[in-house]
Order: sequence, then structure tokens, then C-alpha cells
Amino acid sequence: MWEERARLSSIKDSIALVNALNRVGILYQVKNVDSVFYYGLKAKALAHHMHYFKGETDADNVIAIALANRGLTREALNLFSSALTGYERMADTANVVQMLMNMAITYSQIADTVKSRTYFHQAMAMGSHLQQDSIMSLLYVDYCTCTPSLSADSINYYLDKSQAIARRHKTEWIPIMIMQMQANVMISEGKKEALPLLKESLDKCRRQNNELLEMNGLSGIGSYYDPSNPDSALKYHYEAYNLARKTGYDNMMVPGAQAILAAAKRTGNAANISRAHEQLENALTKENDNLKNFIGDYVKYNNIEGTNKLLTISNRNKESKIWLLIGLCSICALLAIFTYRQYRVSNRLNKKITEQNNYLQTTLTALEQSQEDNTRIMKIVAHDLRNPVGAMTSIASMMLEEGKQSPDNQMMLDLIKTSGERSMEMVDSLLMMHSRSEELKKEKADIYDMLRYCVDLLQFKAENKKQHIHLGVAHITLSINREKIWRVMSNLITNAIKFSPDGADIFVHLEEKSHEVVITVKDNGIGIPDNMQDNIFQMFTTSRRKGTAGEHSFGLGLAISKQIVEAHKGRIWYESQPGNGTTFFVALPTT
Repeated sequence: MWEERARLSSIKDSIALVNALNRVGILYQVKNVDSVFYYGLKAKALAHHMHYFKGETDADNVIAIALANRGLTREALNLFSSALTGYERMADTANVVQMLMNMAITYSQIADTVKSRTYFHQAMAMGSHLQQDSIMSLLYVDYCTCTPSLSADSINYYLDKSQAIARRHKTEWIPIMIMQMQANVMISEGKKEALPLLKESLDKCRRQNNELLEMNGLSGIGSYYDPSNPDSALKYHYEAYNLARKTGYDNMMVPGAQAILAAAKRTGNAANISRAHEQLENALTKENDNLKNFIGDYVKYNNIEGTNKLLTISNRNKESKIWLLIGLCSICALLAIFTYRQYRVSNRLNKKITEQNNYLQTTLTALEQSQEDNTRIMKIVAHDLRNPVGAMTSIASMMLEEGKQSPDNQMMLDLIKTSGERSMEMVDSLLMMHSRSEELKKEKADIYDMLRYCVDLLQFKAENKKQHIHLGVAHITLSINREKIWRVMSNLITNAIKFSPDGADIFVHLEEKSHEVVITVKDNGIGIPDNMQDNIFQMFTTSRRKGTAGEHSFGLGLAISKQIVEAHKGRIWYESQPGNGTTFFVALPTT
């Protein structure tokens, strides 16, 4: 101890100095509590200044030992707990075991046996994994000392384990302590074998120059003589007391003086009793002076701890502000970089957009030219169709006017004439398709009559494929362009016939709703494939297929139908499943 303390002034390295201060504080724990507290405070202040975490944790343990010895149990346990957390953070298992043991001893001092045993068992469980398990020897001894409820067999079991570890690590003072503990048990049992065991331990500790165990041995012999030989007991208690005073073991002075007074009273000698009172008074006076010094140091410690906490909070606030500023600066820098990159990207995009606009303008011009060419060609073709269709219609009209036809021929000529007239109207519509939209001329029309006529006209096509058209329509009058809506329905029914197999049924229904009338044309044909469903209403669509009997499609019918329906403020749509038929819906407003 003295060598360690003398070496402190020569240590230049700050970390080494903190470690040395903590070691000296630990060495003083059985000799002088005030010195323990003093060295612990010095080590903690220096370690805190250096931000040396292990040194500060070790210092918390040293200070907690001093507080526990002074009876400040709650404060001691708080510091032990803080040190325990620190050692767990550093994965220092040996010191974790030490903290658990210190907490167990502290709880035993306030007679909390449940928590004391709990922490002892935790320490034993943790220590079982240690490779360097020398601390376990002391742990087993302390467990026996602090747990009076242990049976004799249990005590012997743990002391044997302690002794085996001590021998393995060549720790010579542990076996002496165990001998003294065993002797104390014998004294409590009234066994005379305690005296030779104590004297043997006394010889060994004197050879090892172990003053603490020598005092314990002298006190043990005094306790052995207490009941039967008070004079001998007084002699050994005095020897222990004088050794404590000579070697500076202030912690042992008051217990030693109390043992002397008890032995003196048993002698019945007034001089002995008076002298013992004087010894106890001196010891208590010195202890009181030490306690005053400790209280002063403890007040300073509390002030320093409070200041350190405030400084820590202040530093954390400053660090938070610094990190906040760094974060804001980083965000600003990132925003600046992002803005610059966006600016460059925007410039590149603007150039690309300009190029694309130029390209699109060129393409649009080409498309407009192509559209004009298509329109011109379509007008030429449509115009050329007028002559043969007109001739066909005129011949049918002339033959009807002669009136010499059979009923069947007359019906066929009438259908040819009507179909020709509708075809002429379609040619006219094609000629006007890309011109300004014509004014839609509406009139009241019976939907049933229109659909009936349309079905009758197309019945011969259905019969060619052995199909049957079912008409389920009521007499409803709407304001429509009769010829154009007839064209829509004719186109939808024609498509149903074209894309349905032989012998299929086609259904034409009408449903009146609150604000509109919905006409449906449903077939059981081949349906519309998924890849064609998005563009079947486009003019000159590429989604064209041959019918089930090889009929051709031109890609105009549905596009014209959509234009006509939308001109009536209506809607046209469909539902289809490939292979399971298609249903077309035409919704026309009632107002």
C-alpha cells in the first residue's frame, strides 16, 4: 500500500495515474474509509477530465465502497449499479462479478437477505465462465460471511471450493481467512479445537506480515476466551486494538475498543473498565473527526457531481447544436448540389424537348400531309362508288315500278333498293368525314321499328350461316337521326353474324333506364383478343380479322359507329372474352 501511494508522484502518464489512484483507494478499503473516498474522488475527477471511461467506472466502484462503509447504502448501490453497467458495456466479466458481489455485500449490511443472495447467485453464475477465476475464491468466502442462514455443510462446501481456487492461484491469505472463519464457527459451537486453529492462523499471517488477518486472529482468540477467561480475552483484544492503532487501521479502532470494554466488564475490575471507557472514547472521538471530514468531502463530491451533470447536459446541448448546424449545412450543401444537378438536367431536358418538338412538328406536318392524301384518295374512291351503287339502286327502283314481280322478288328488290340507299348515305358520310361536322338532323323514331327493319334486312345473312337473331325490344320513341342509328345497329349486328359460328344465336335487347336507353347486341362468337381491344374503335384500325366464314373486314364500321353515337351524346362500349363471345352496348339519352 505504502509503495503504491509513494509511487503516485512519479507517474507521468495520465491514464496510468488514474489506474494507480484507483488501486490505492481499493487498498485503503479495510484501513481508512476517508482515504478510499479521497483517492476515488481524485481518480474520478482526472478520468472525467480525460474522458477515460474505464478509469471513471473504476472510480465509481471505489467511491461506492467508501459510501457503503459510511452507511450511505442507497448512494453506494446507485454507484455500484452505474459501475456494473459500465463494466457490462466494456464486456469486463471479472469486474461485473466484482460489482455483483459488492452489491450483495451492501444489501447484507442492511439485512436485505433476499437481494443479497440474489446478487451473490448472479455473481457465481457469471463467474463460472471466467478463465482467470481467482475472484471466485473471495466470492465464496464473502457469501459464507454474509449469509448466516447457511448450514454447516454448505459453509464447508463453499469454503472448500474457495480454498481449492486459492491454492491453484497461490493466494496465500485466503486459506488463513478460511481457517479463521472455521475457528469462529467452532467458537459458536463451543469447540476447543478453535484455539489451536486460531493460533496456527496467527503464526501464518505474522510470517506473511498480513496485519489485517493478524488483528482478526487476535480478536478471534479474545472471543474464544470471552466466556471463560475474561482476563485473557481482555489481553488479546488489547493486542488487536494496539495493532490497529499502530498500523493505521482506523476502521478497526471502534470495534476493537467495544470488544475491550465488553471484556473489561466481564473481569469486574473498575480500573480495567475505566481504561476501556477511555479507549472507546478516544476511538469514537477520532471516528467522529473522520466522519466530519468525510461529510465535508461528501458535500464537495455532491457539488462536483452536480456541476459535472450540469456541464454534461450543457456539453450535450452544445454538441446537439453543433450537430444540428452540421446537419443544416449538409442539407444546404446537398440542396445546392441537387439544385445544380437539376439545373443541368433541366438544360439537357430542355434541349431534348426542343429537339423532340422540332421532330414532332416535322412528324405532325408529315401526318397532316398524309391525312390530306388519305382524305383525297378516300373521296376519290367514295366518289367512284356512287356510280355503281346508284345504278344498282336505280335498276331496283325501275323494276319495282313495273309492278310485275312476284312477292319474293319484290321483297328482294325492295331490300336491294333500301340497302343501296343506305350505301349511298354511307358514301356521302365518308365524303364528309374529314370535312366540318354536319348538323345532326334528329326526328322522333320508334326504336322497335328501326331494329325490326334492321334485323329483317340482315336475316338473309344470318340464314346463310344457319344463325338466328332474337329481338327483344319494346316500342320506345327517341329523338335520333334514324338513318345514322340504323347504320350503327346494322354494323353491330353484321359484326355479330360475321364473327359467330354456324348455328349460333344472336340477341338484340333494349333496356330503358332513368336517363337513357341501352341497346345490346350479344353474340356467342370468337370474341375480341386482348391485343386488339384497345384500338377497335380507331379509323382504319389494324385490328381486323376475317369472319368465321372468311368474311372480310375493312376497319371502318366501329369507328363510324362511335362517331355517330357520340354525336347523339351517347356512349358505345363492349364486353368480351376471347372464345366466349362479345356484347356491344349503345346508350342513347332519352332527352
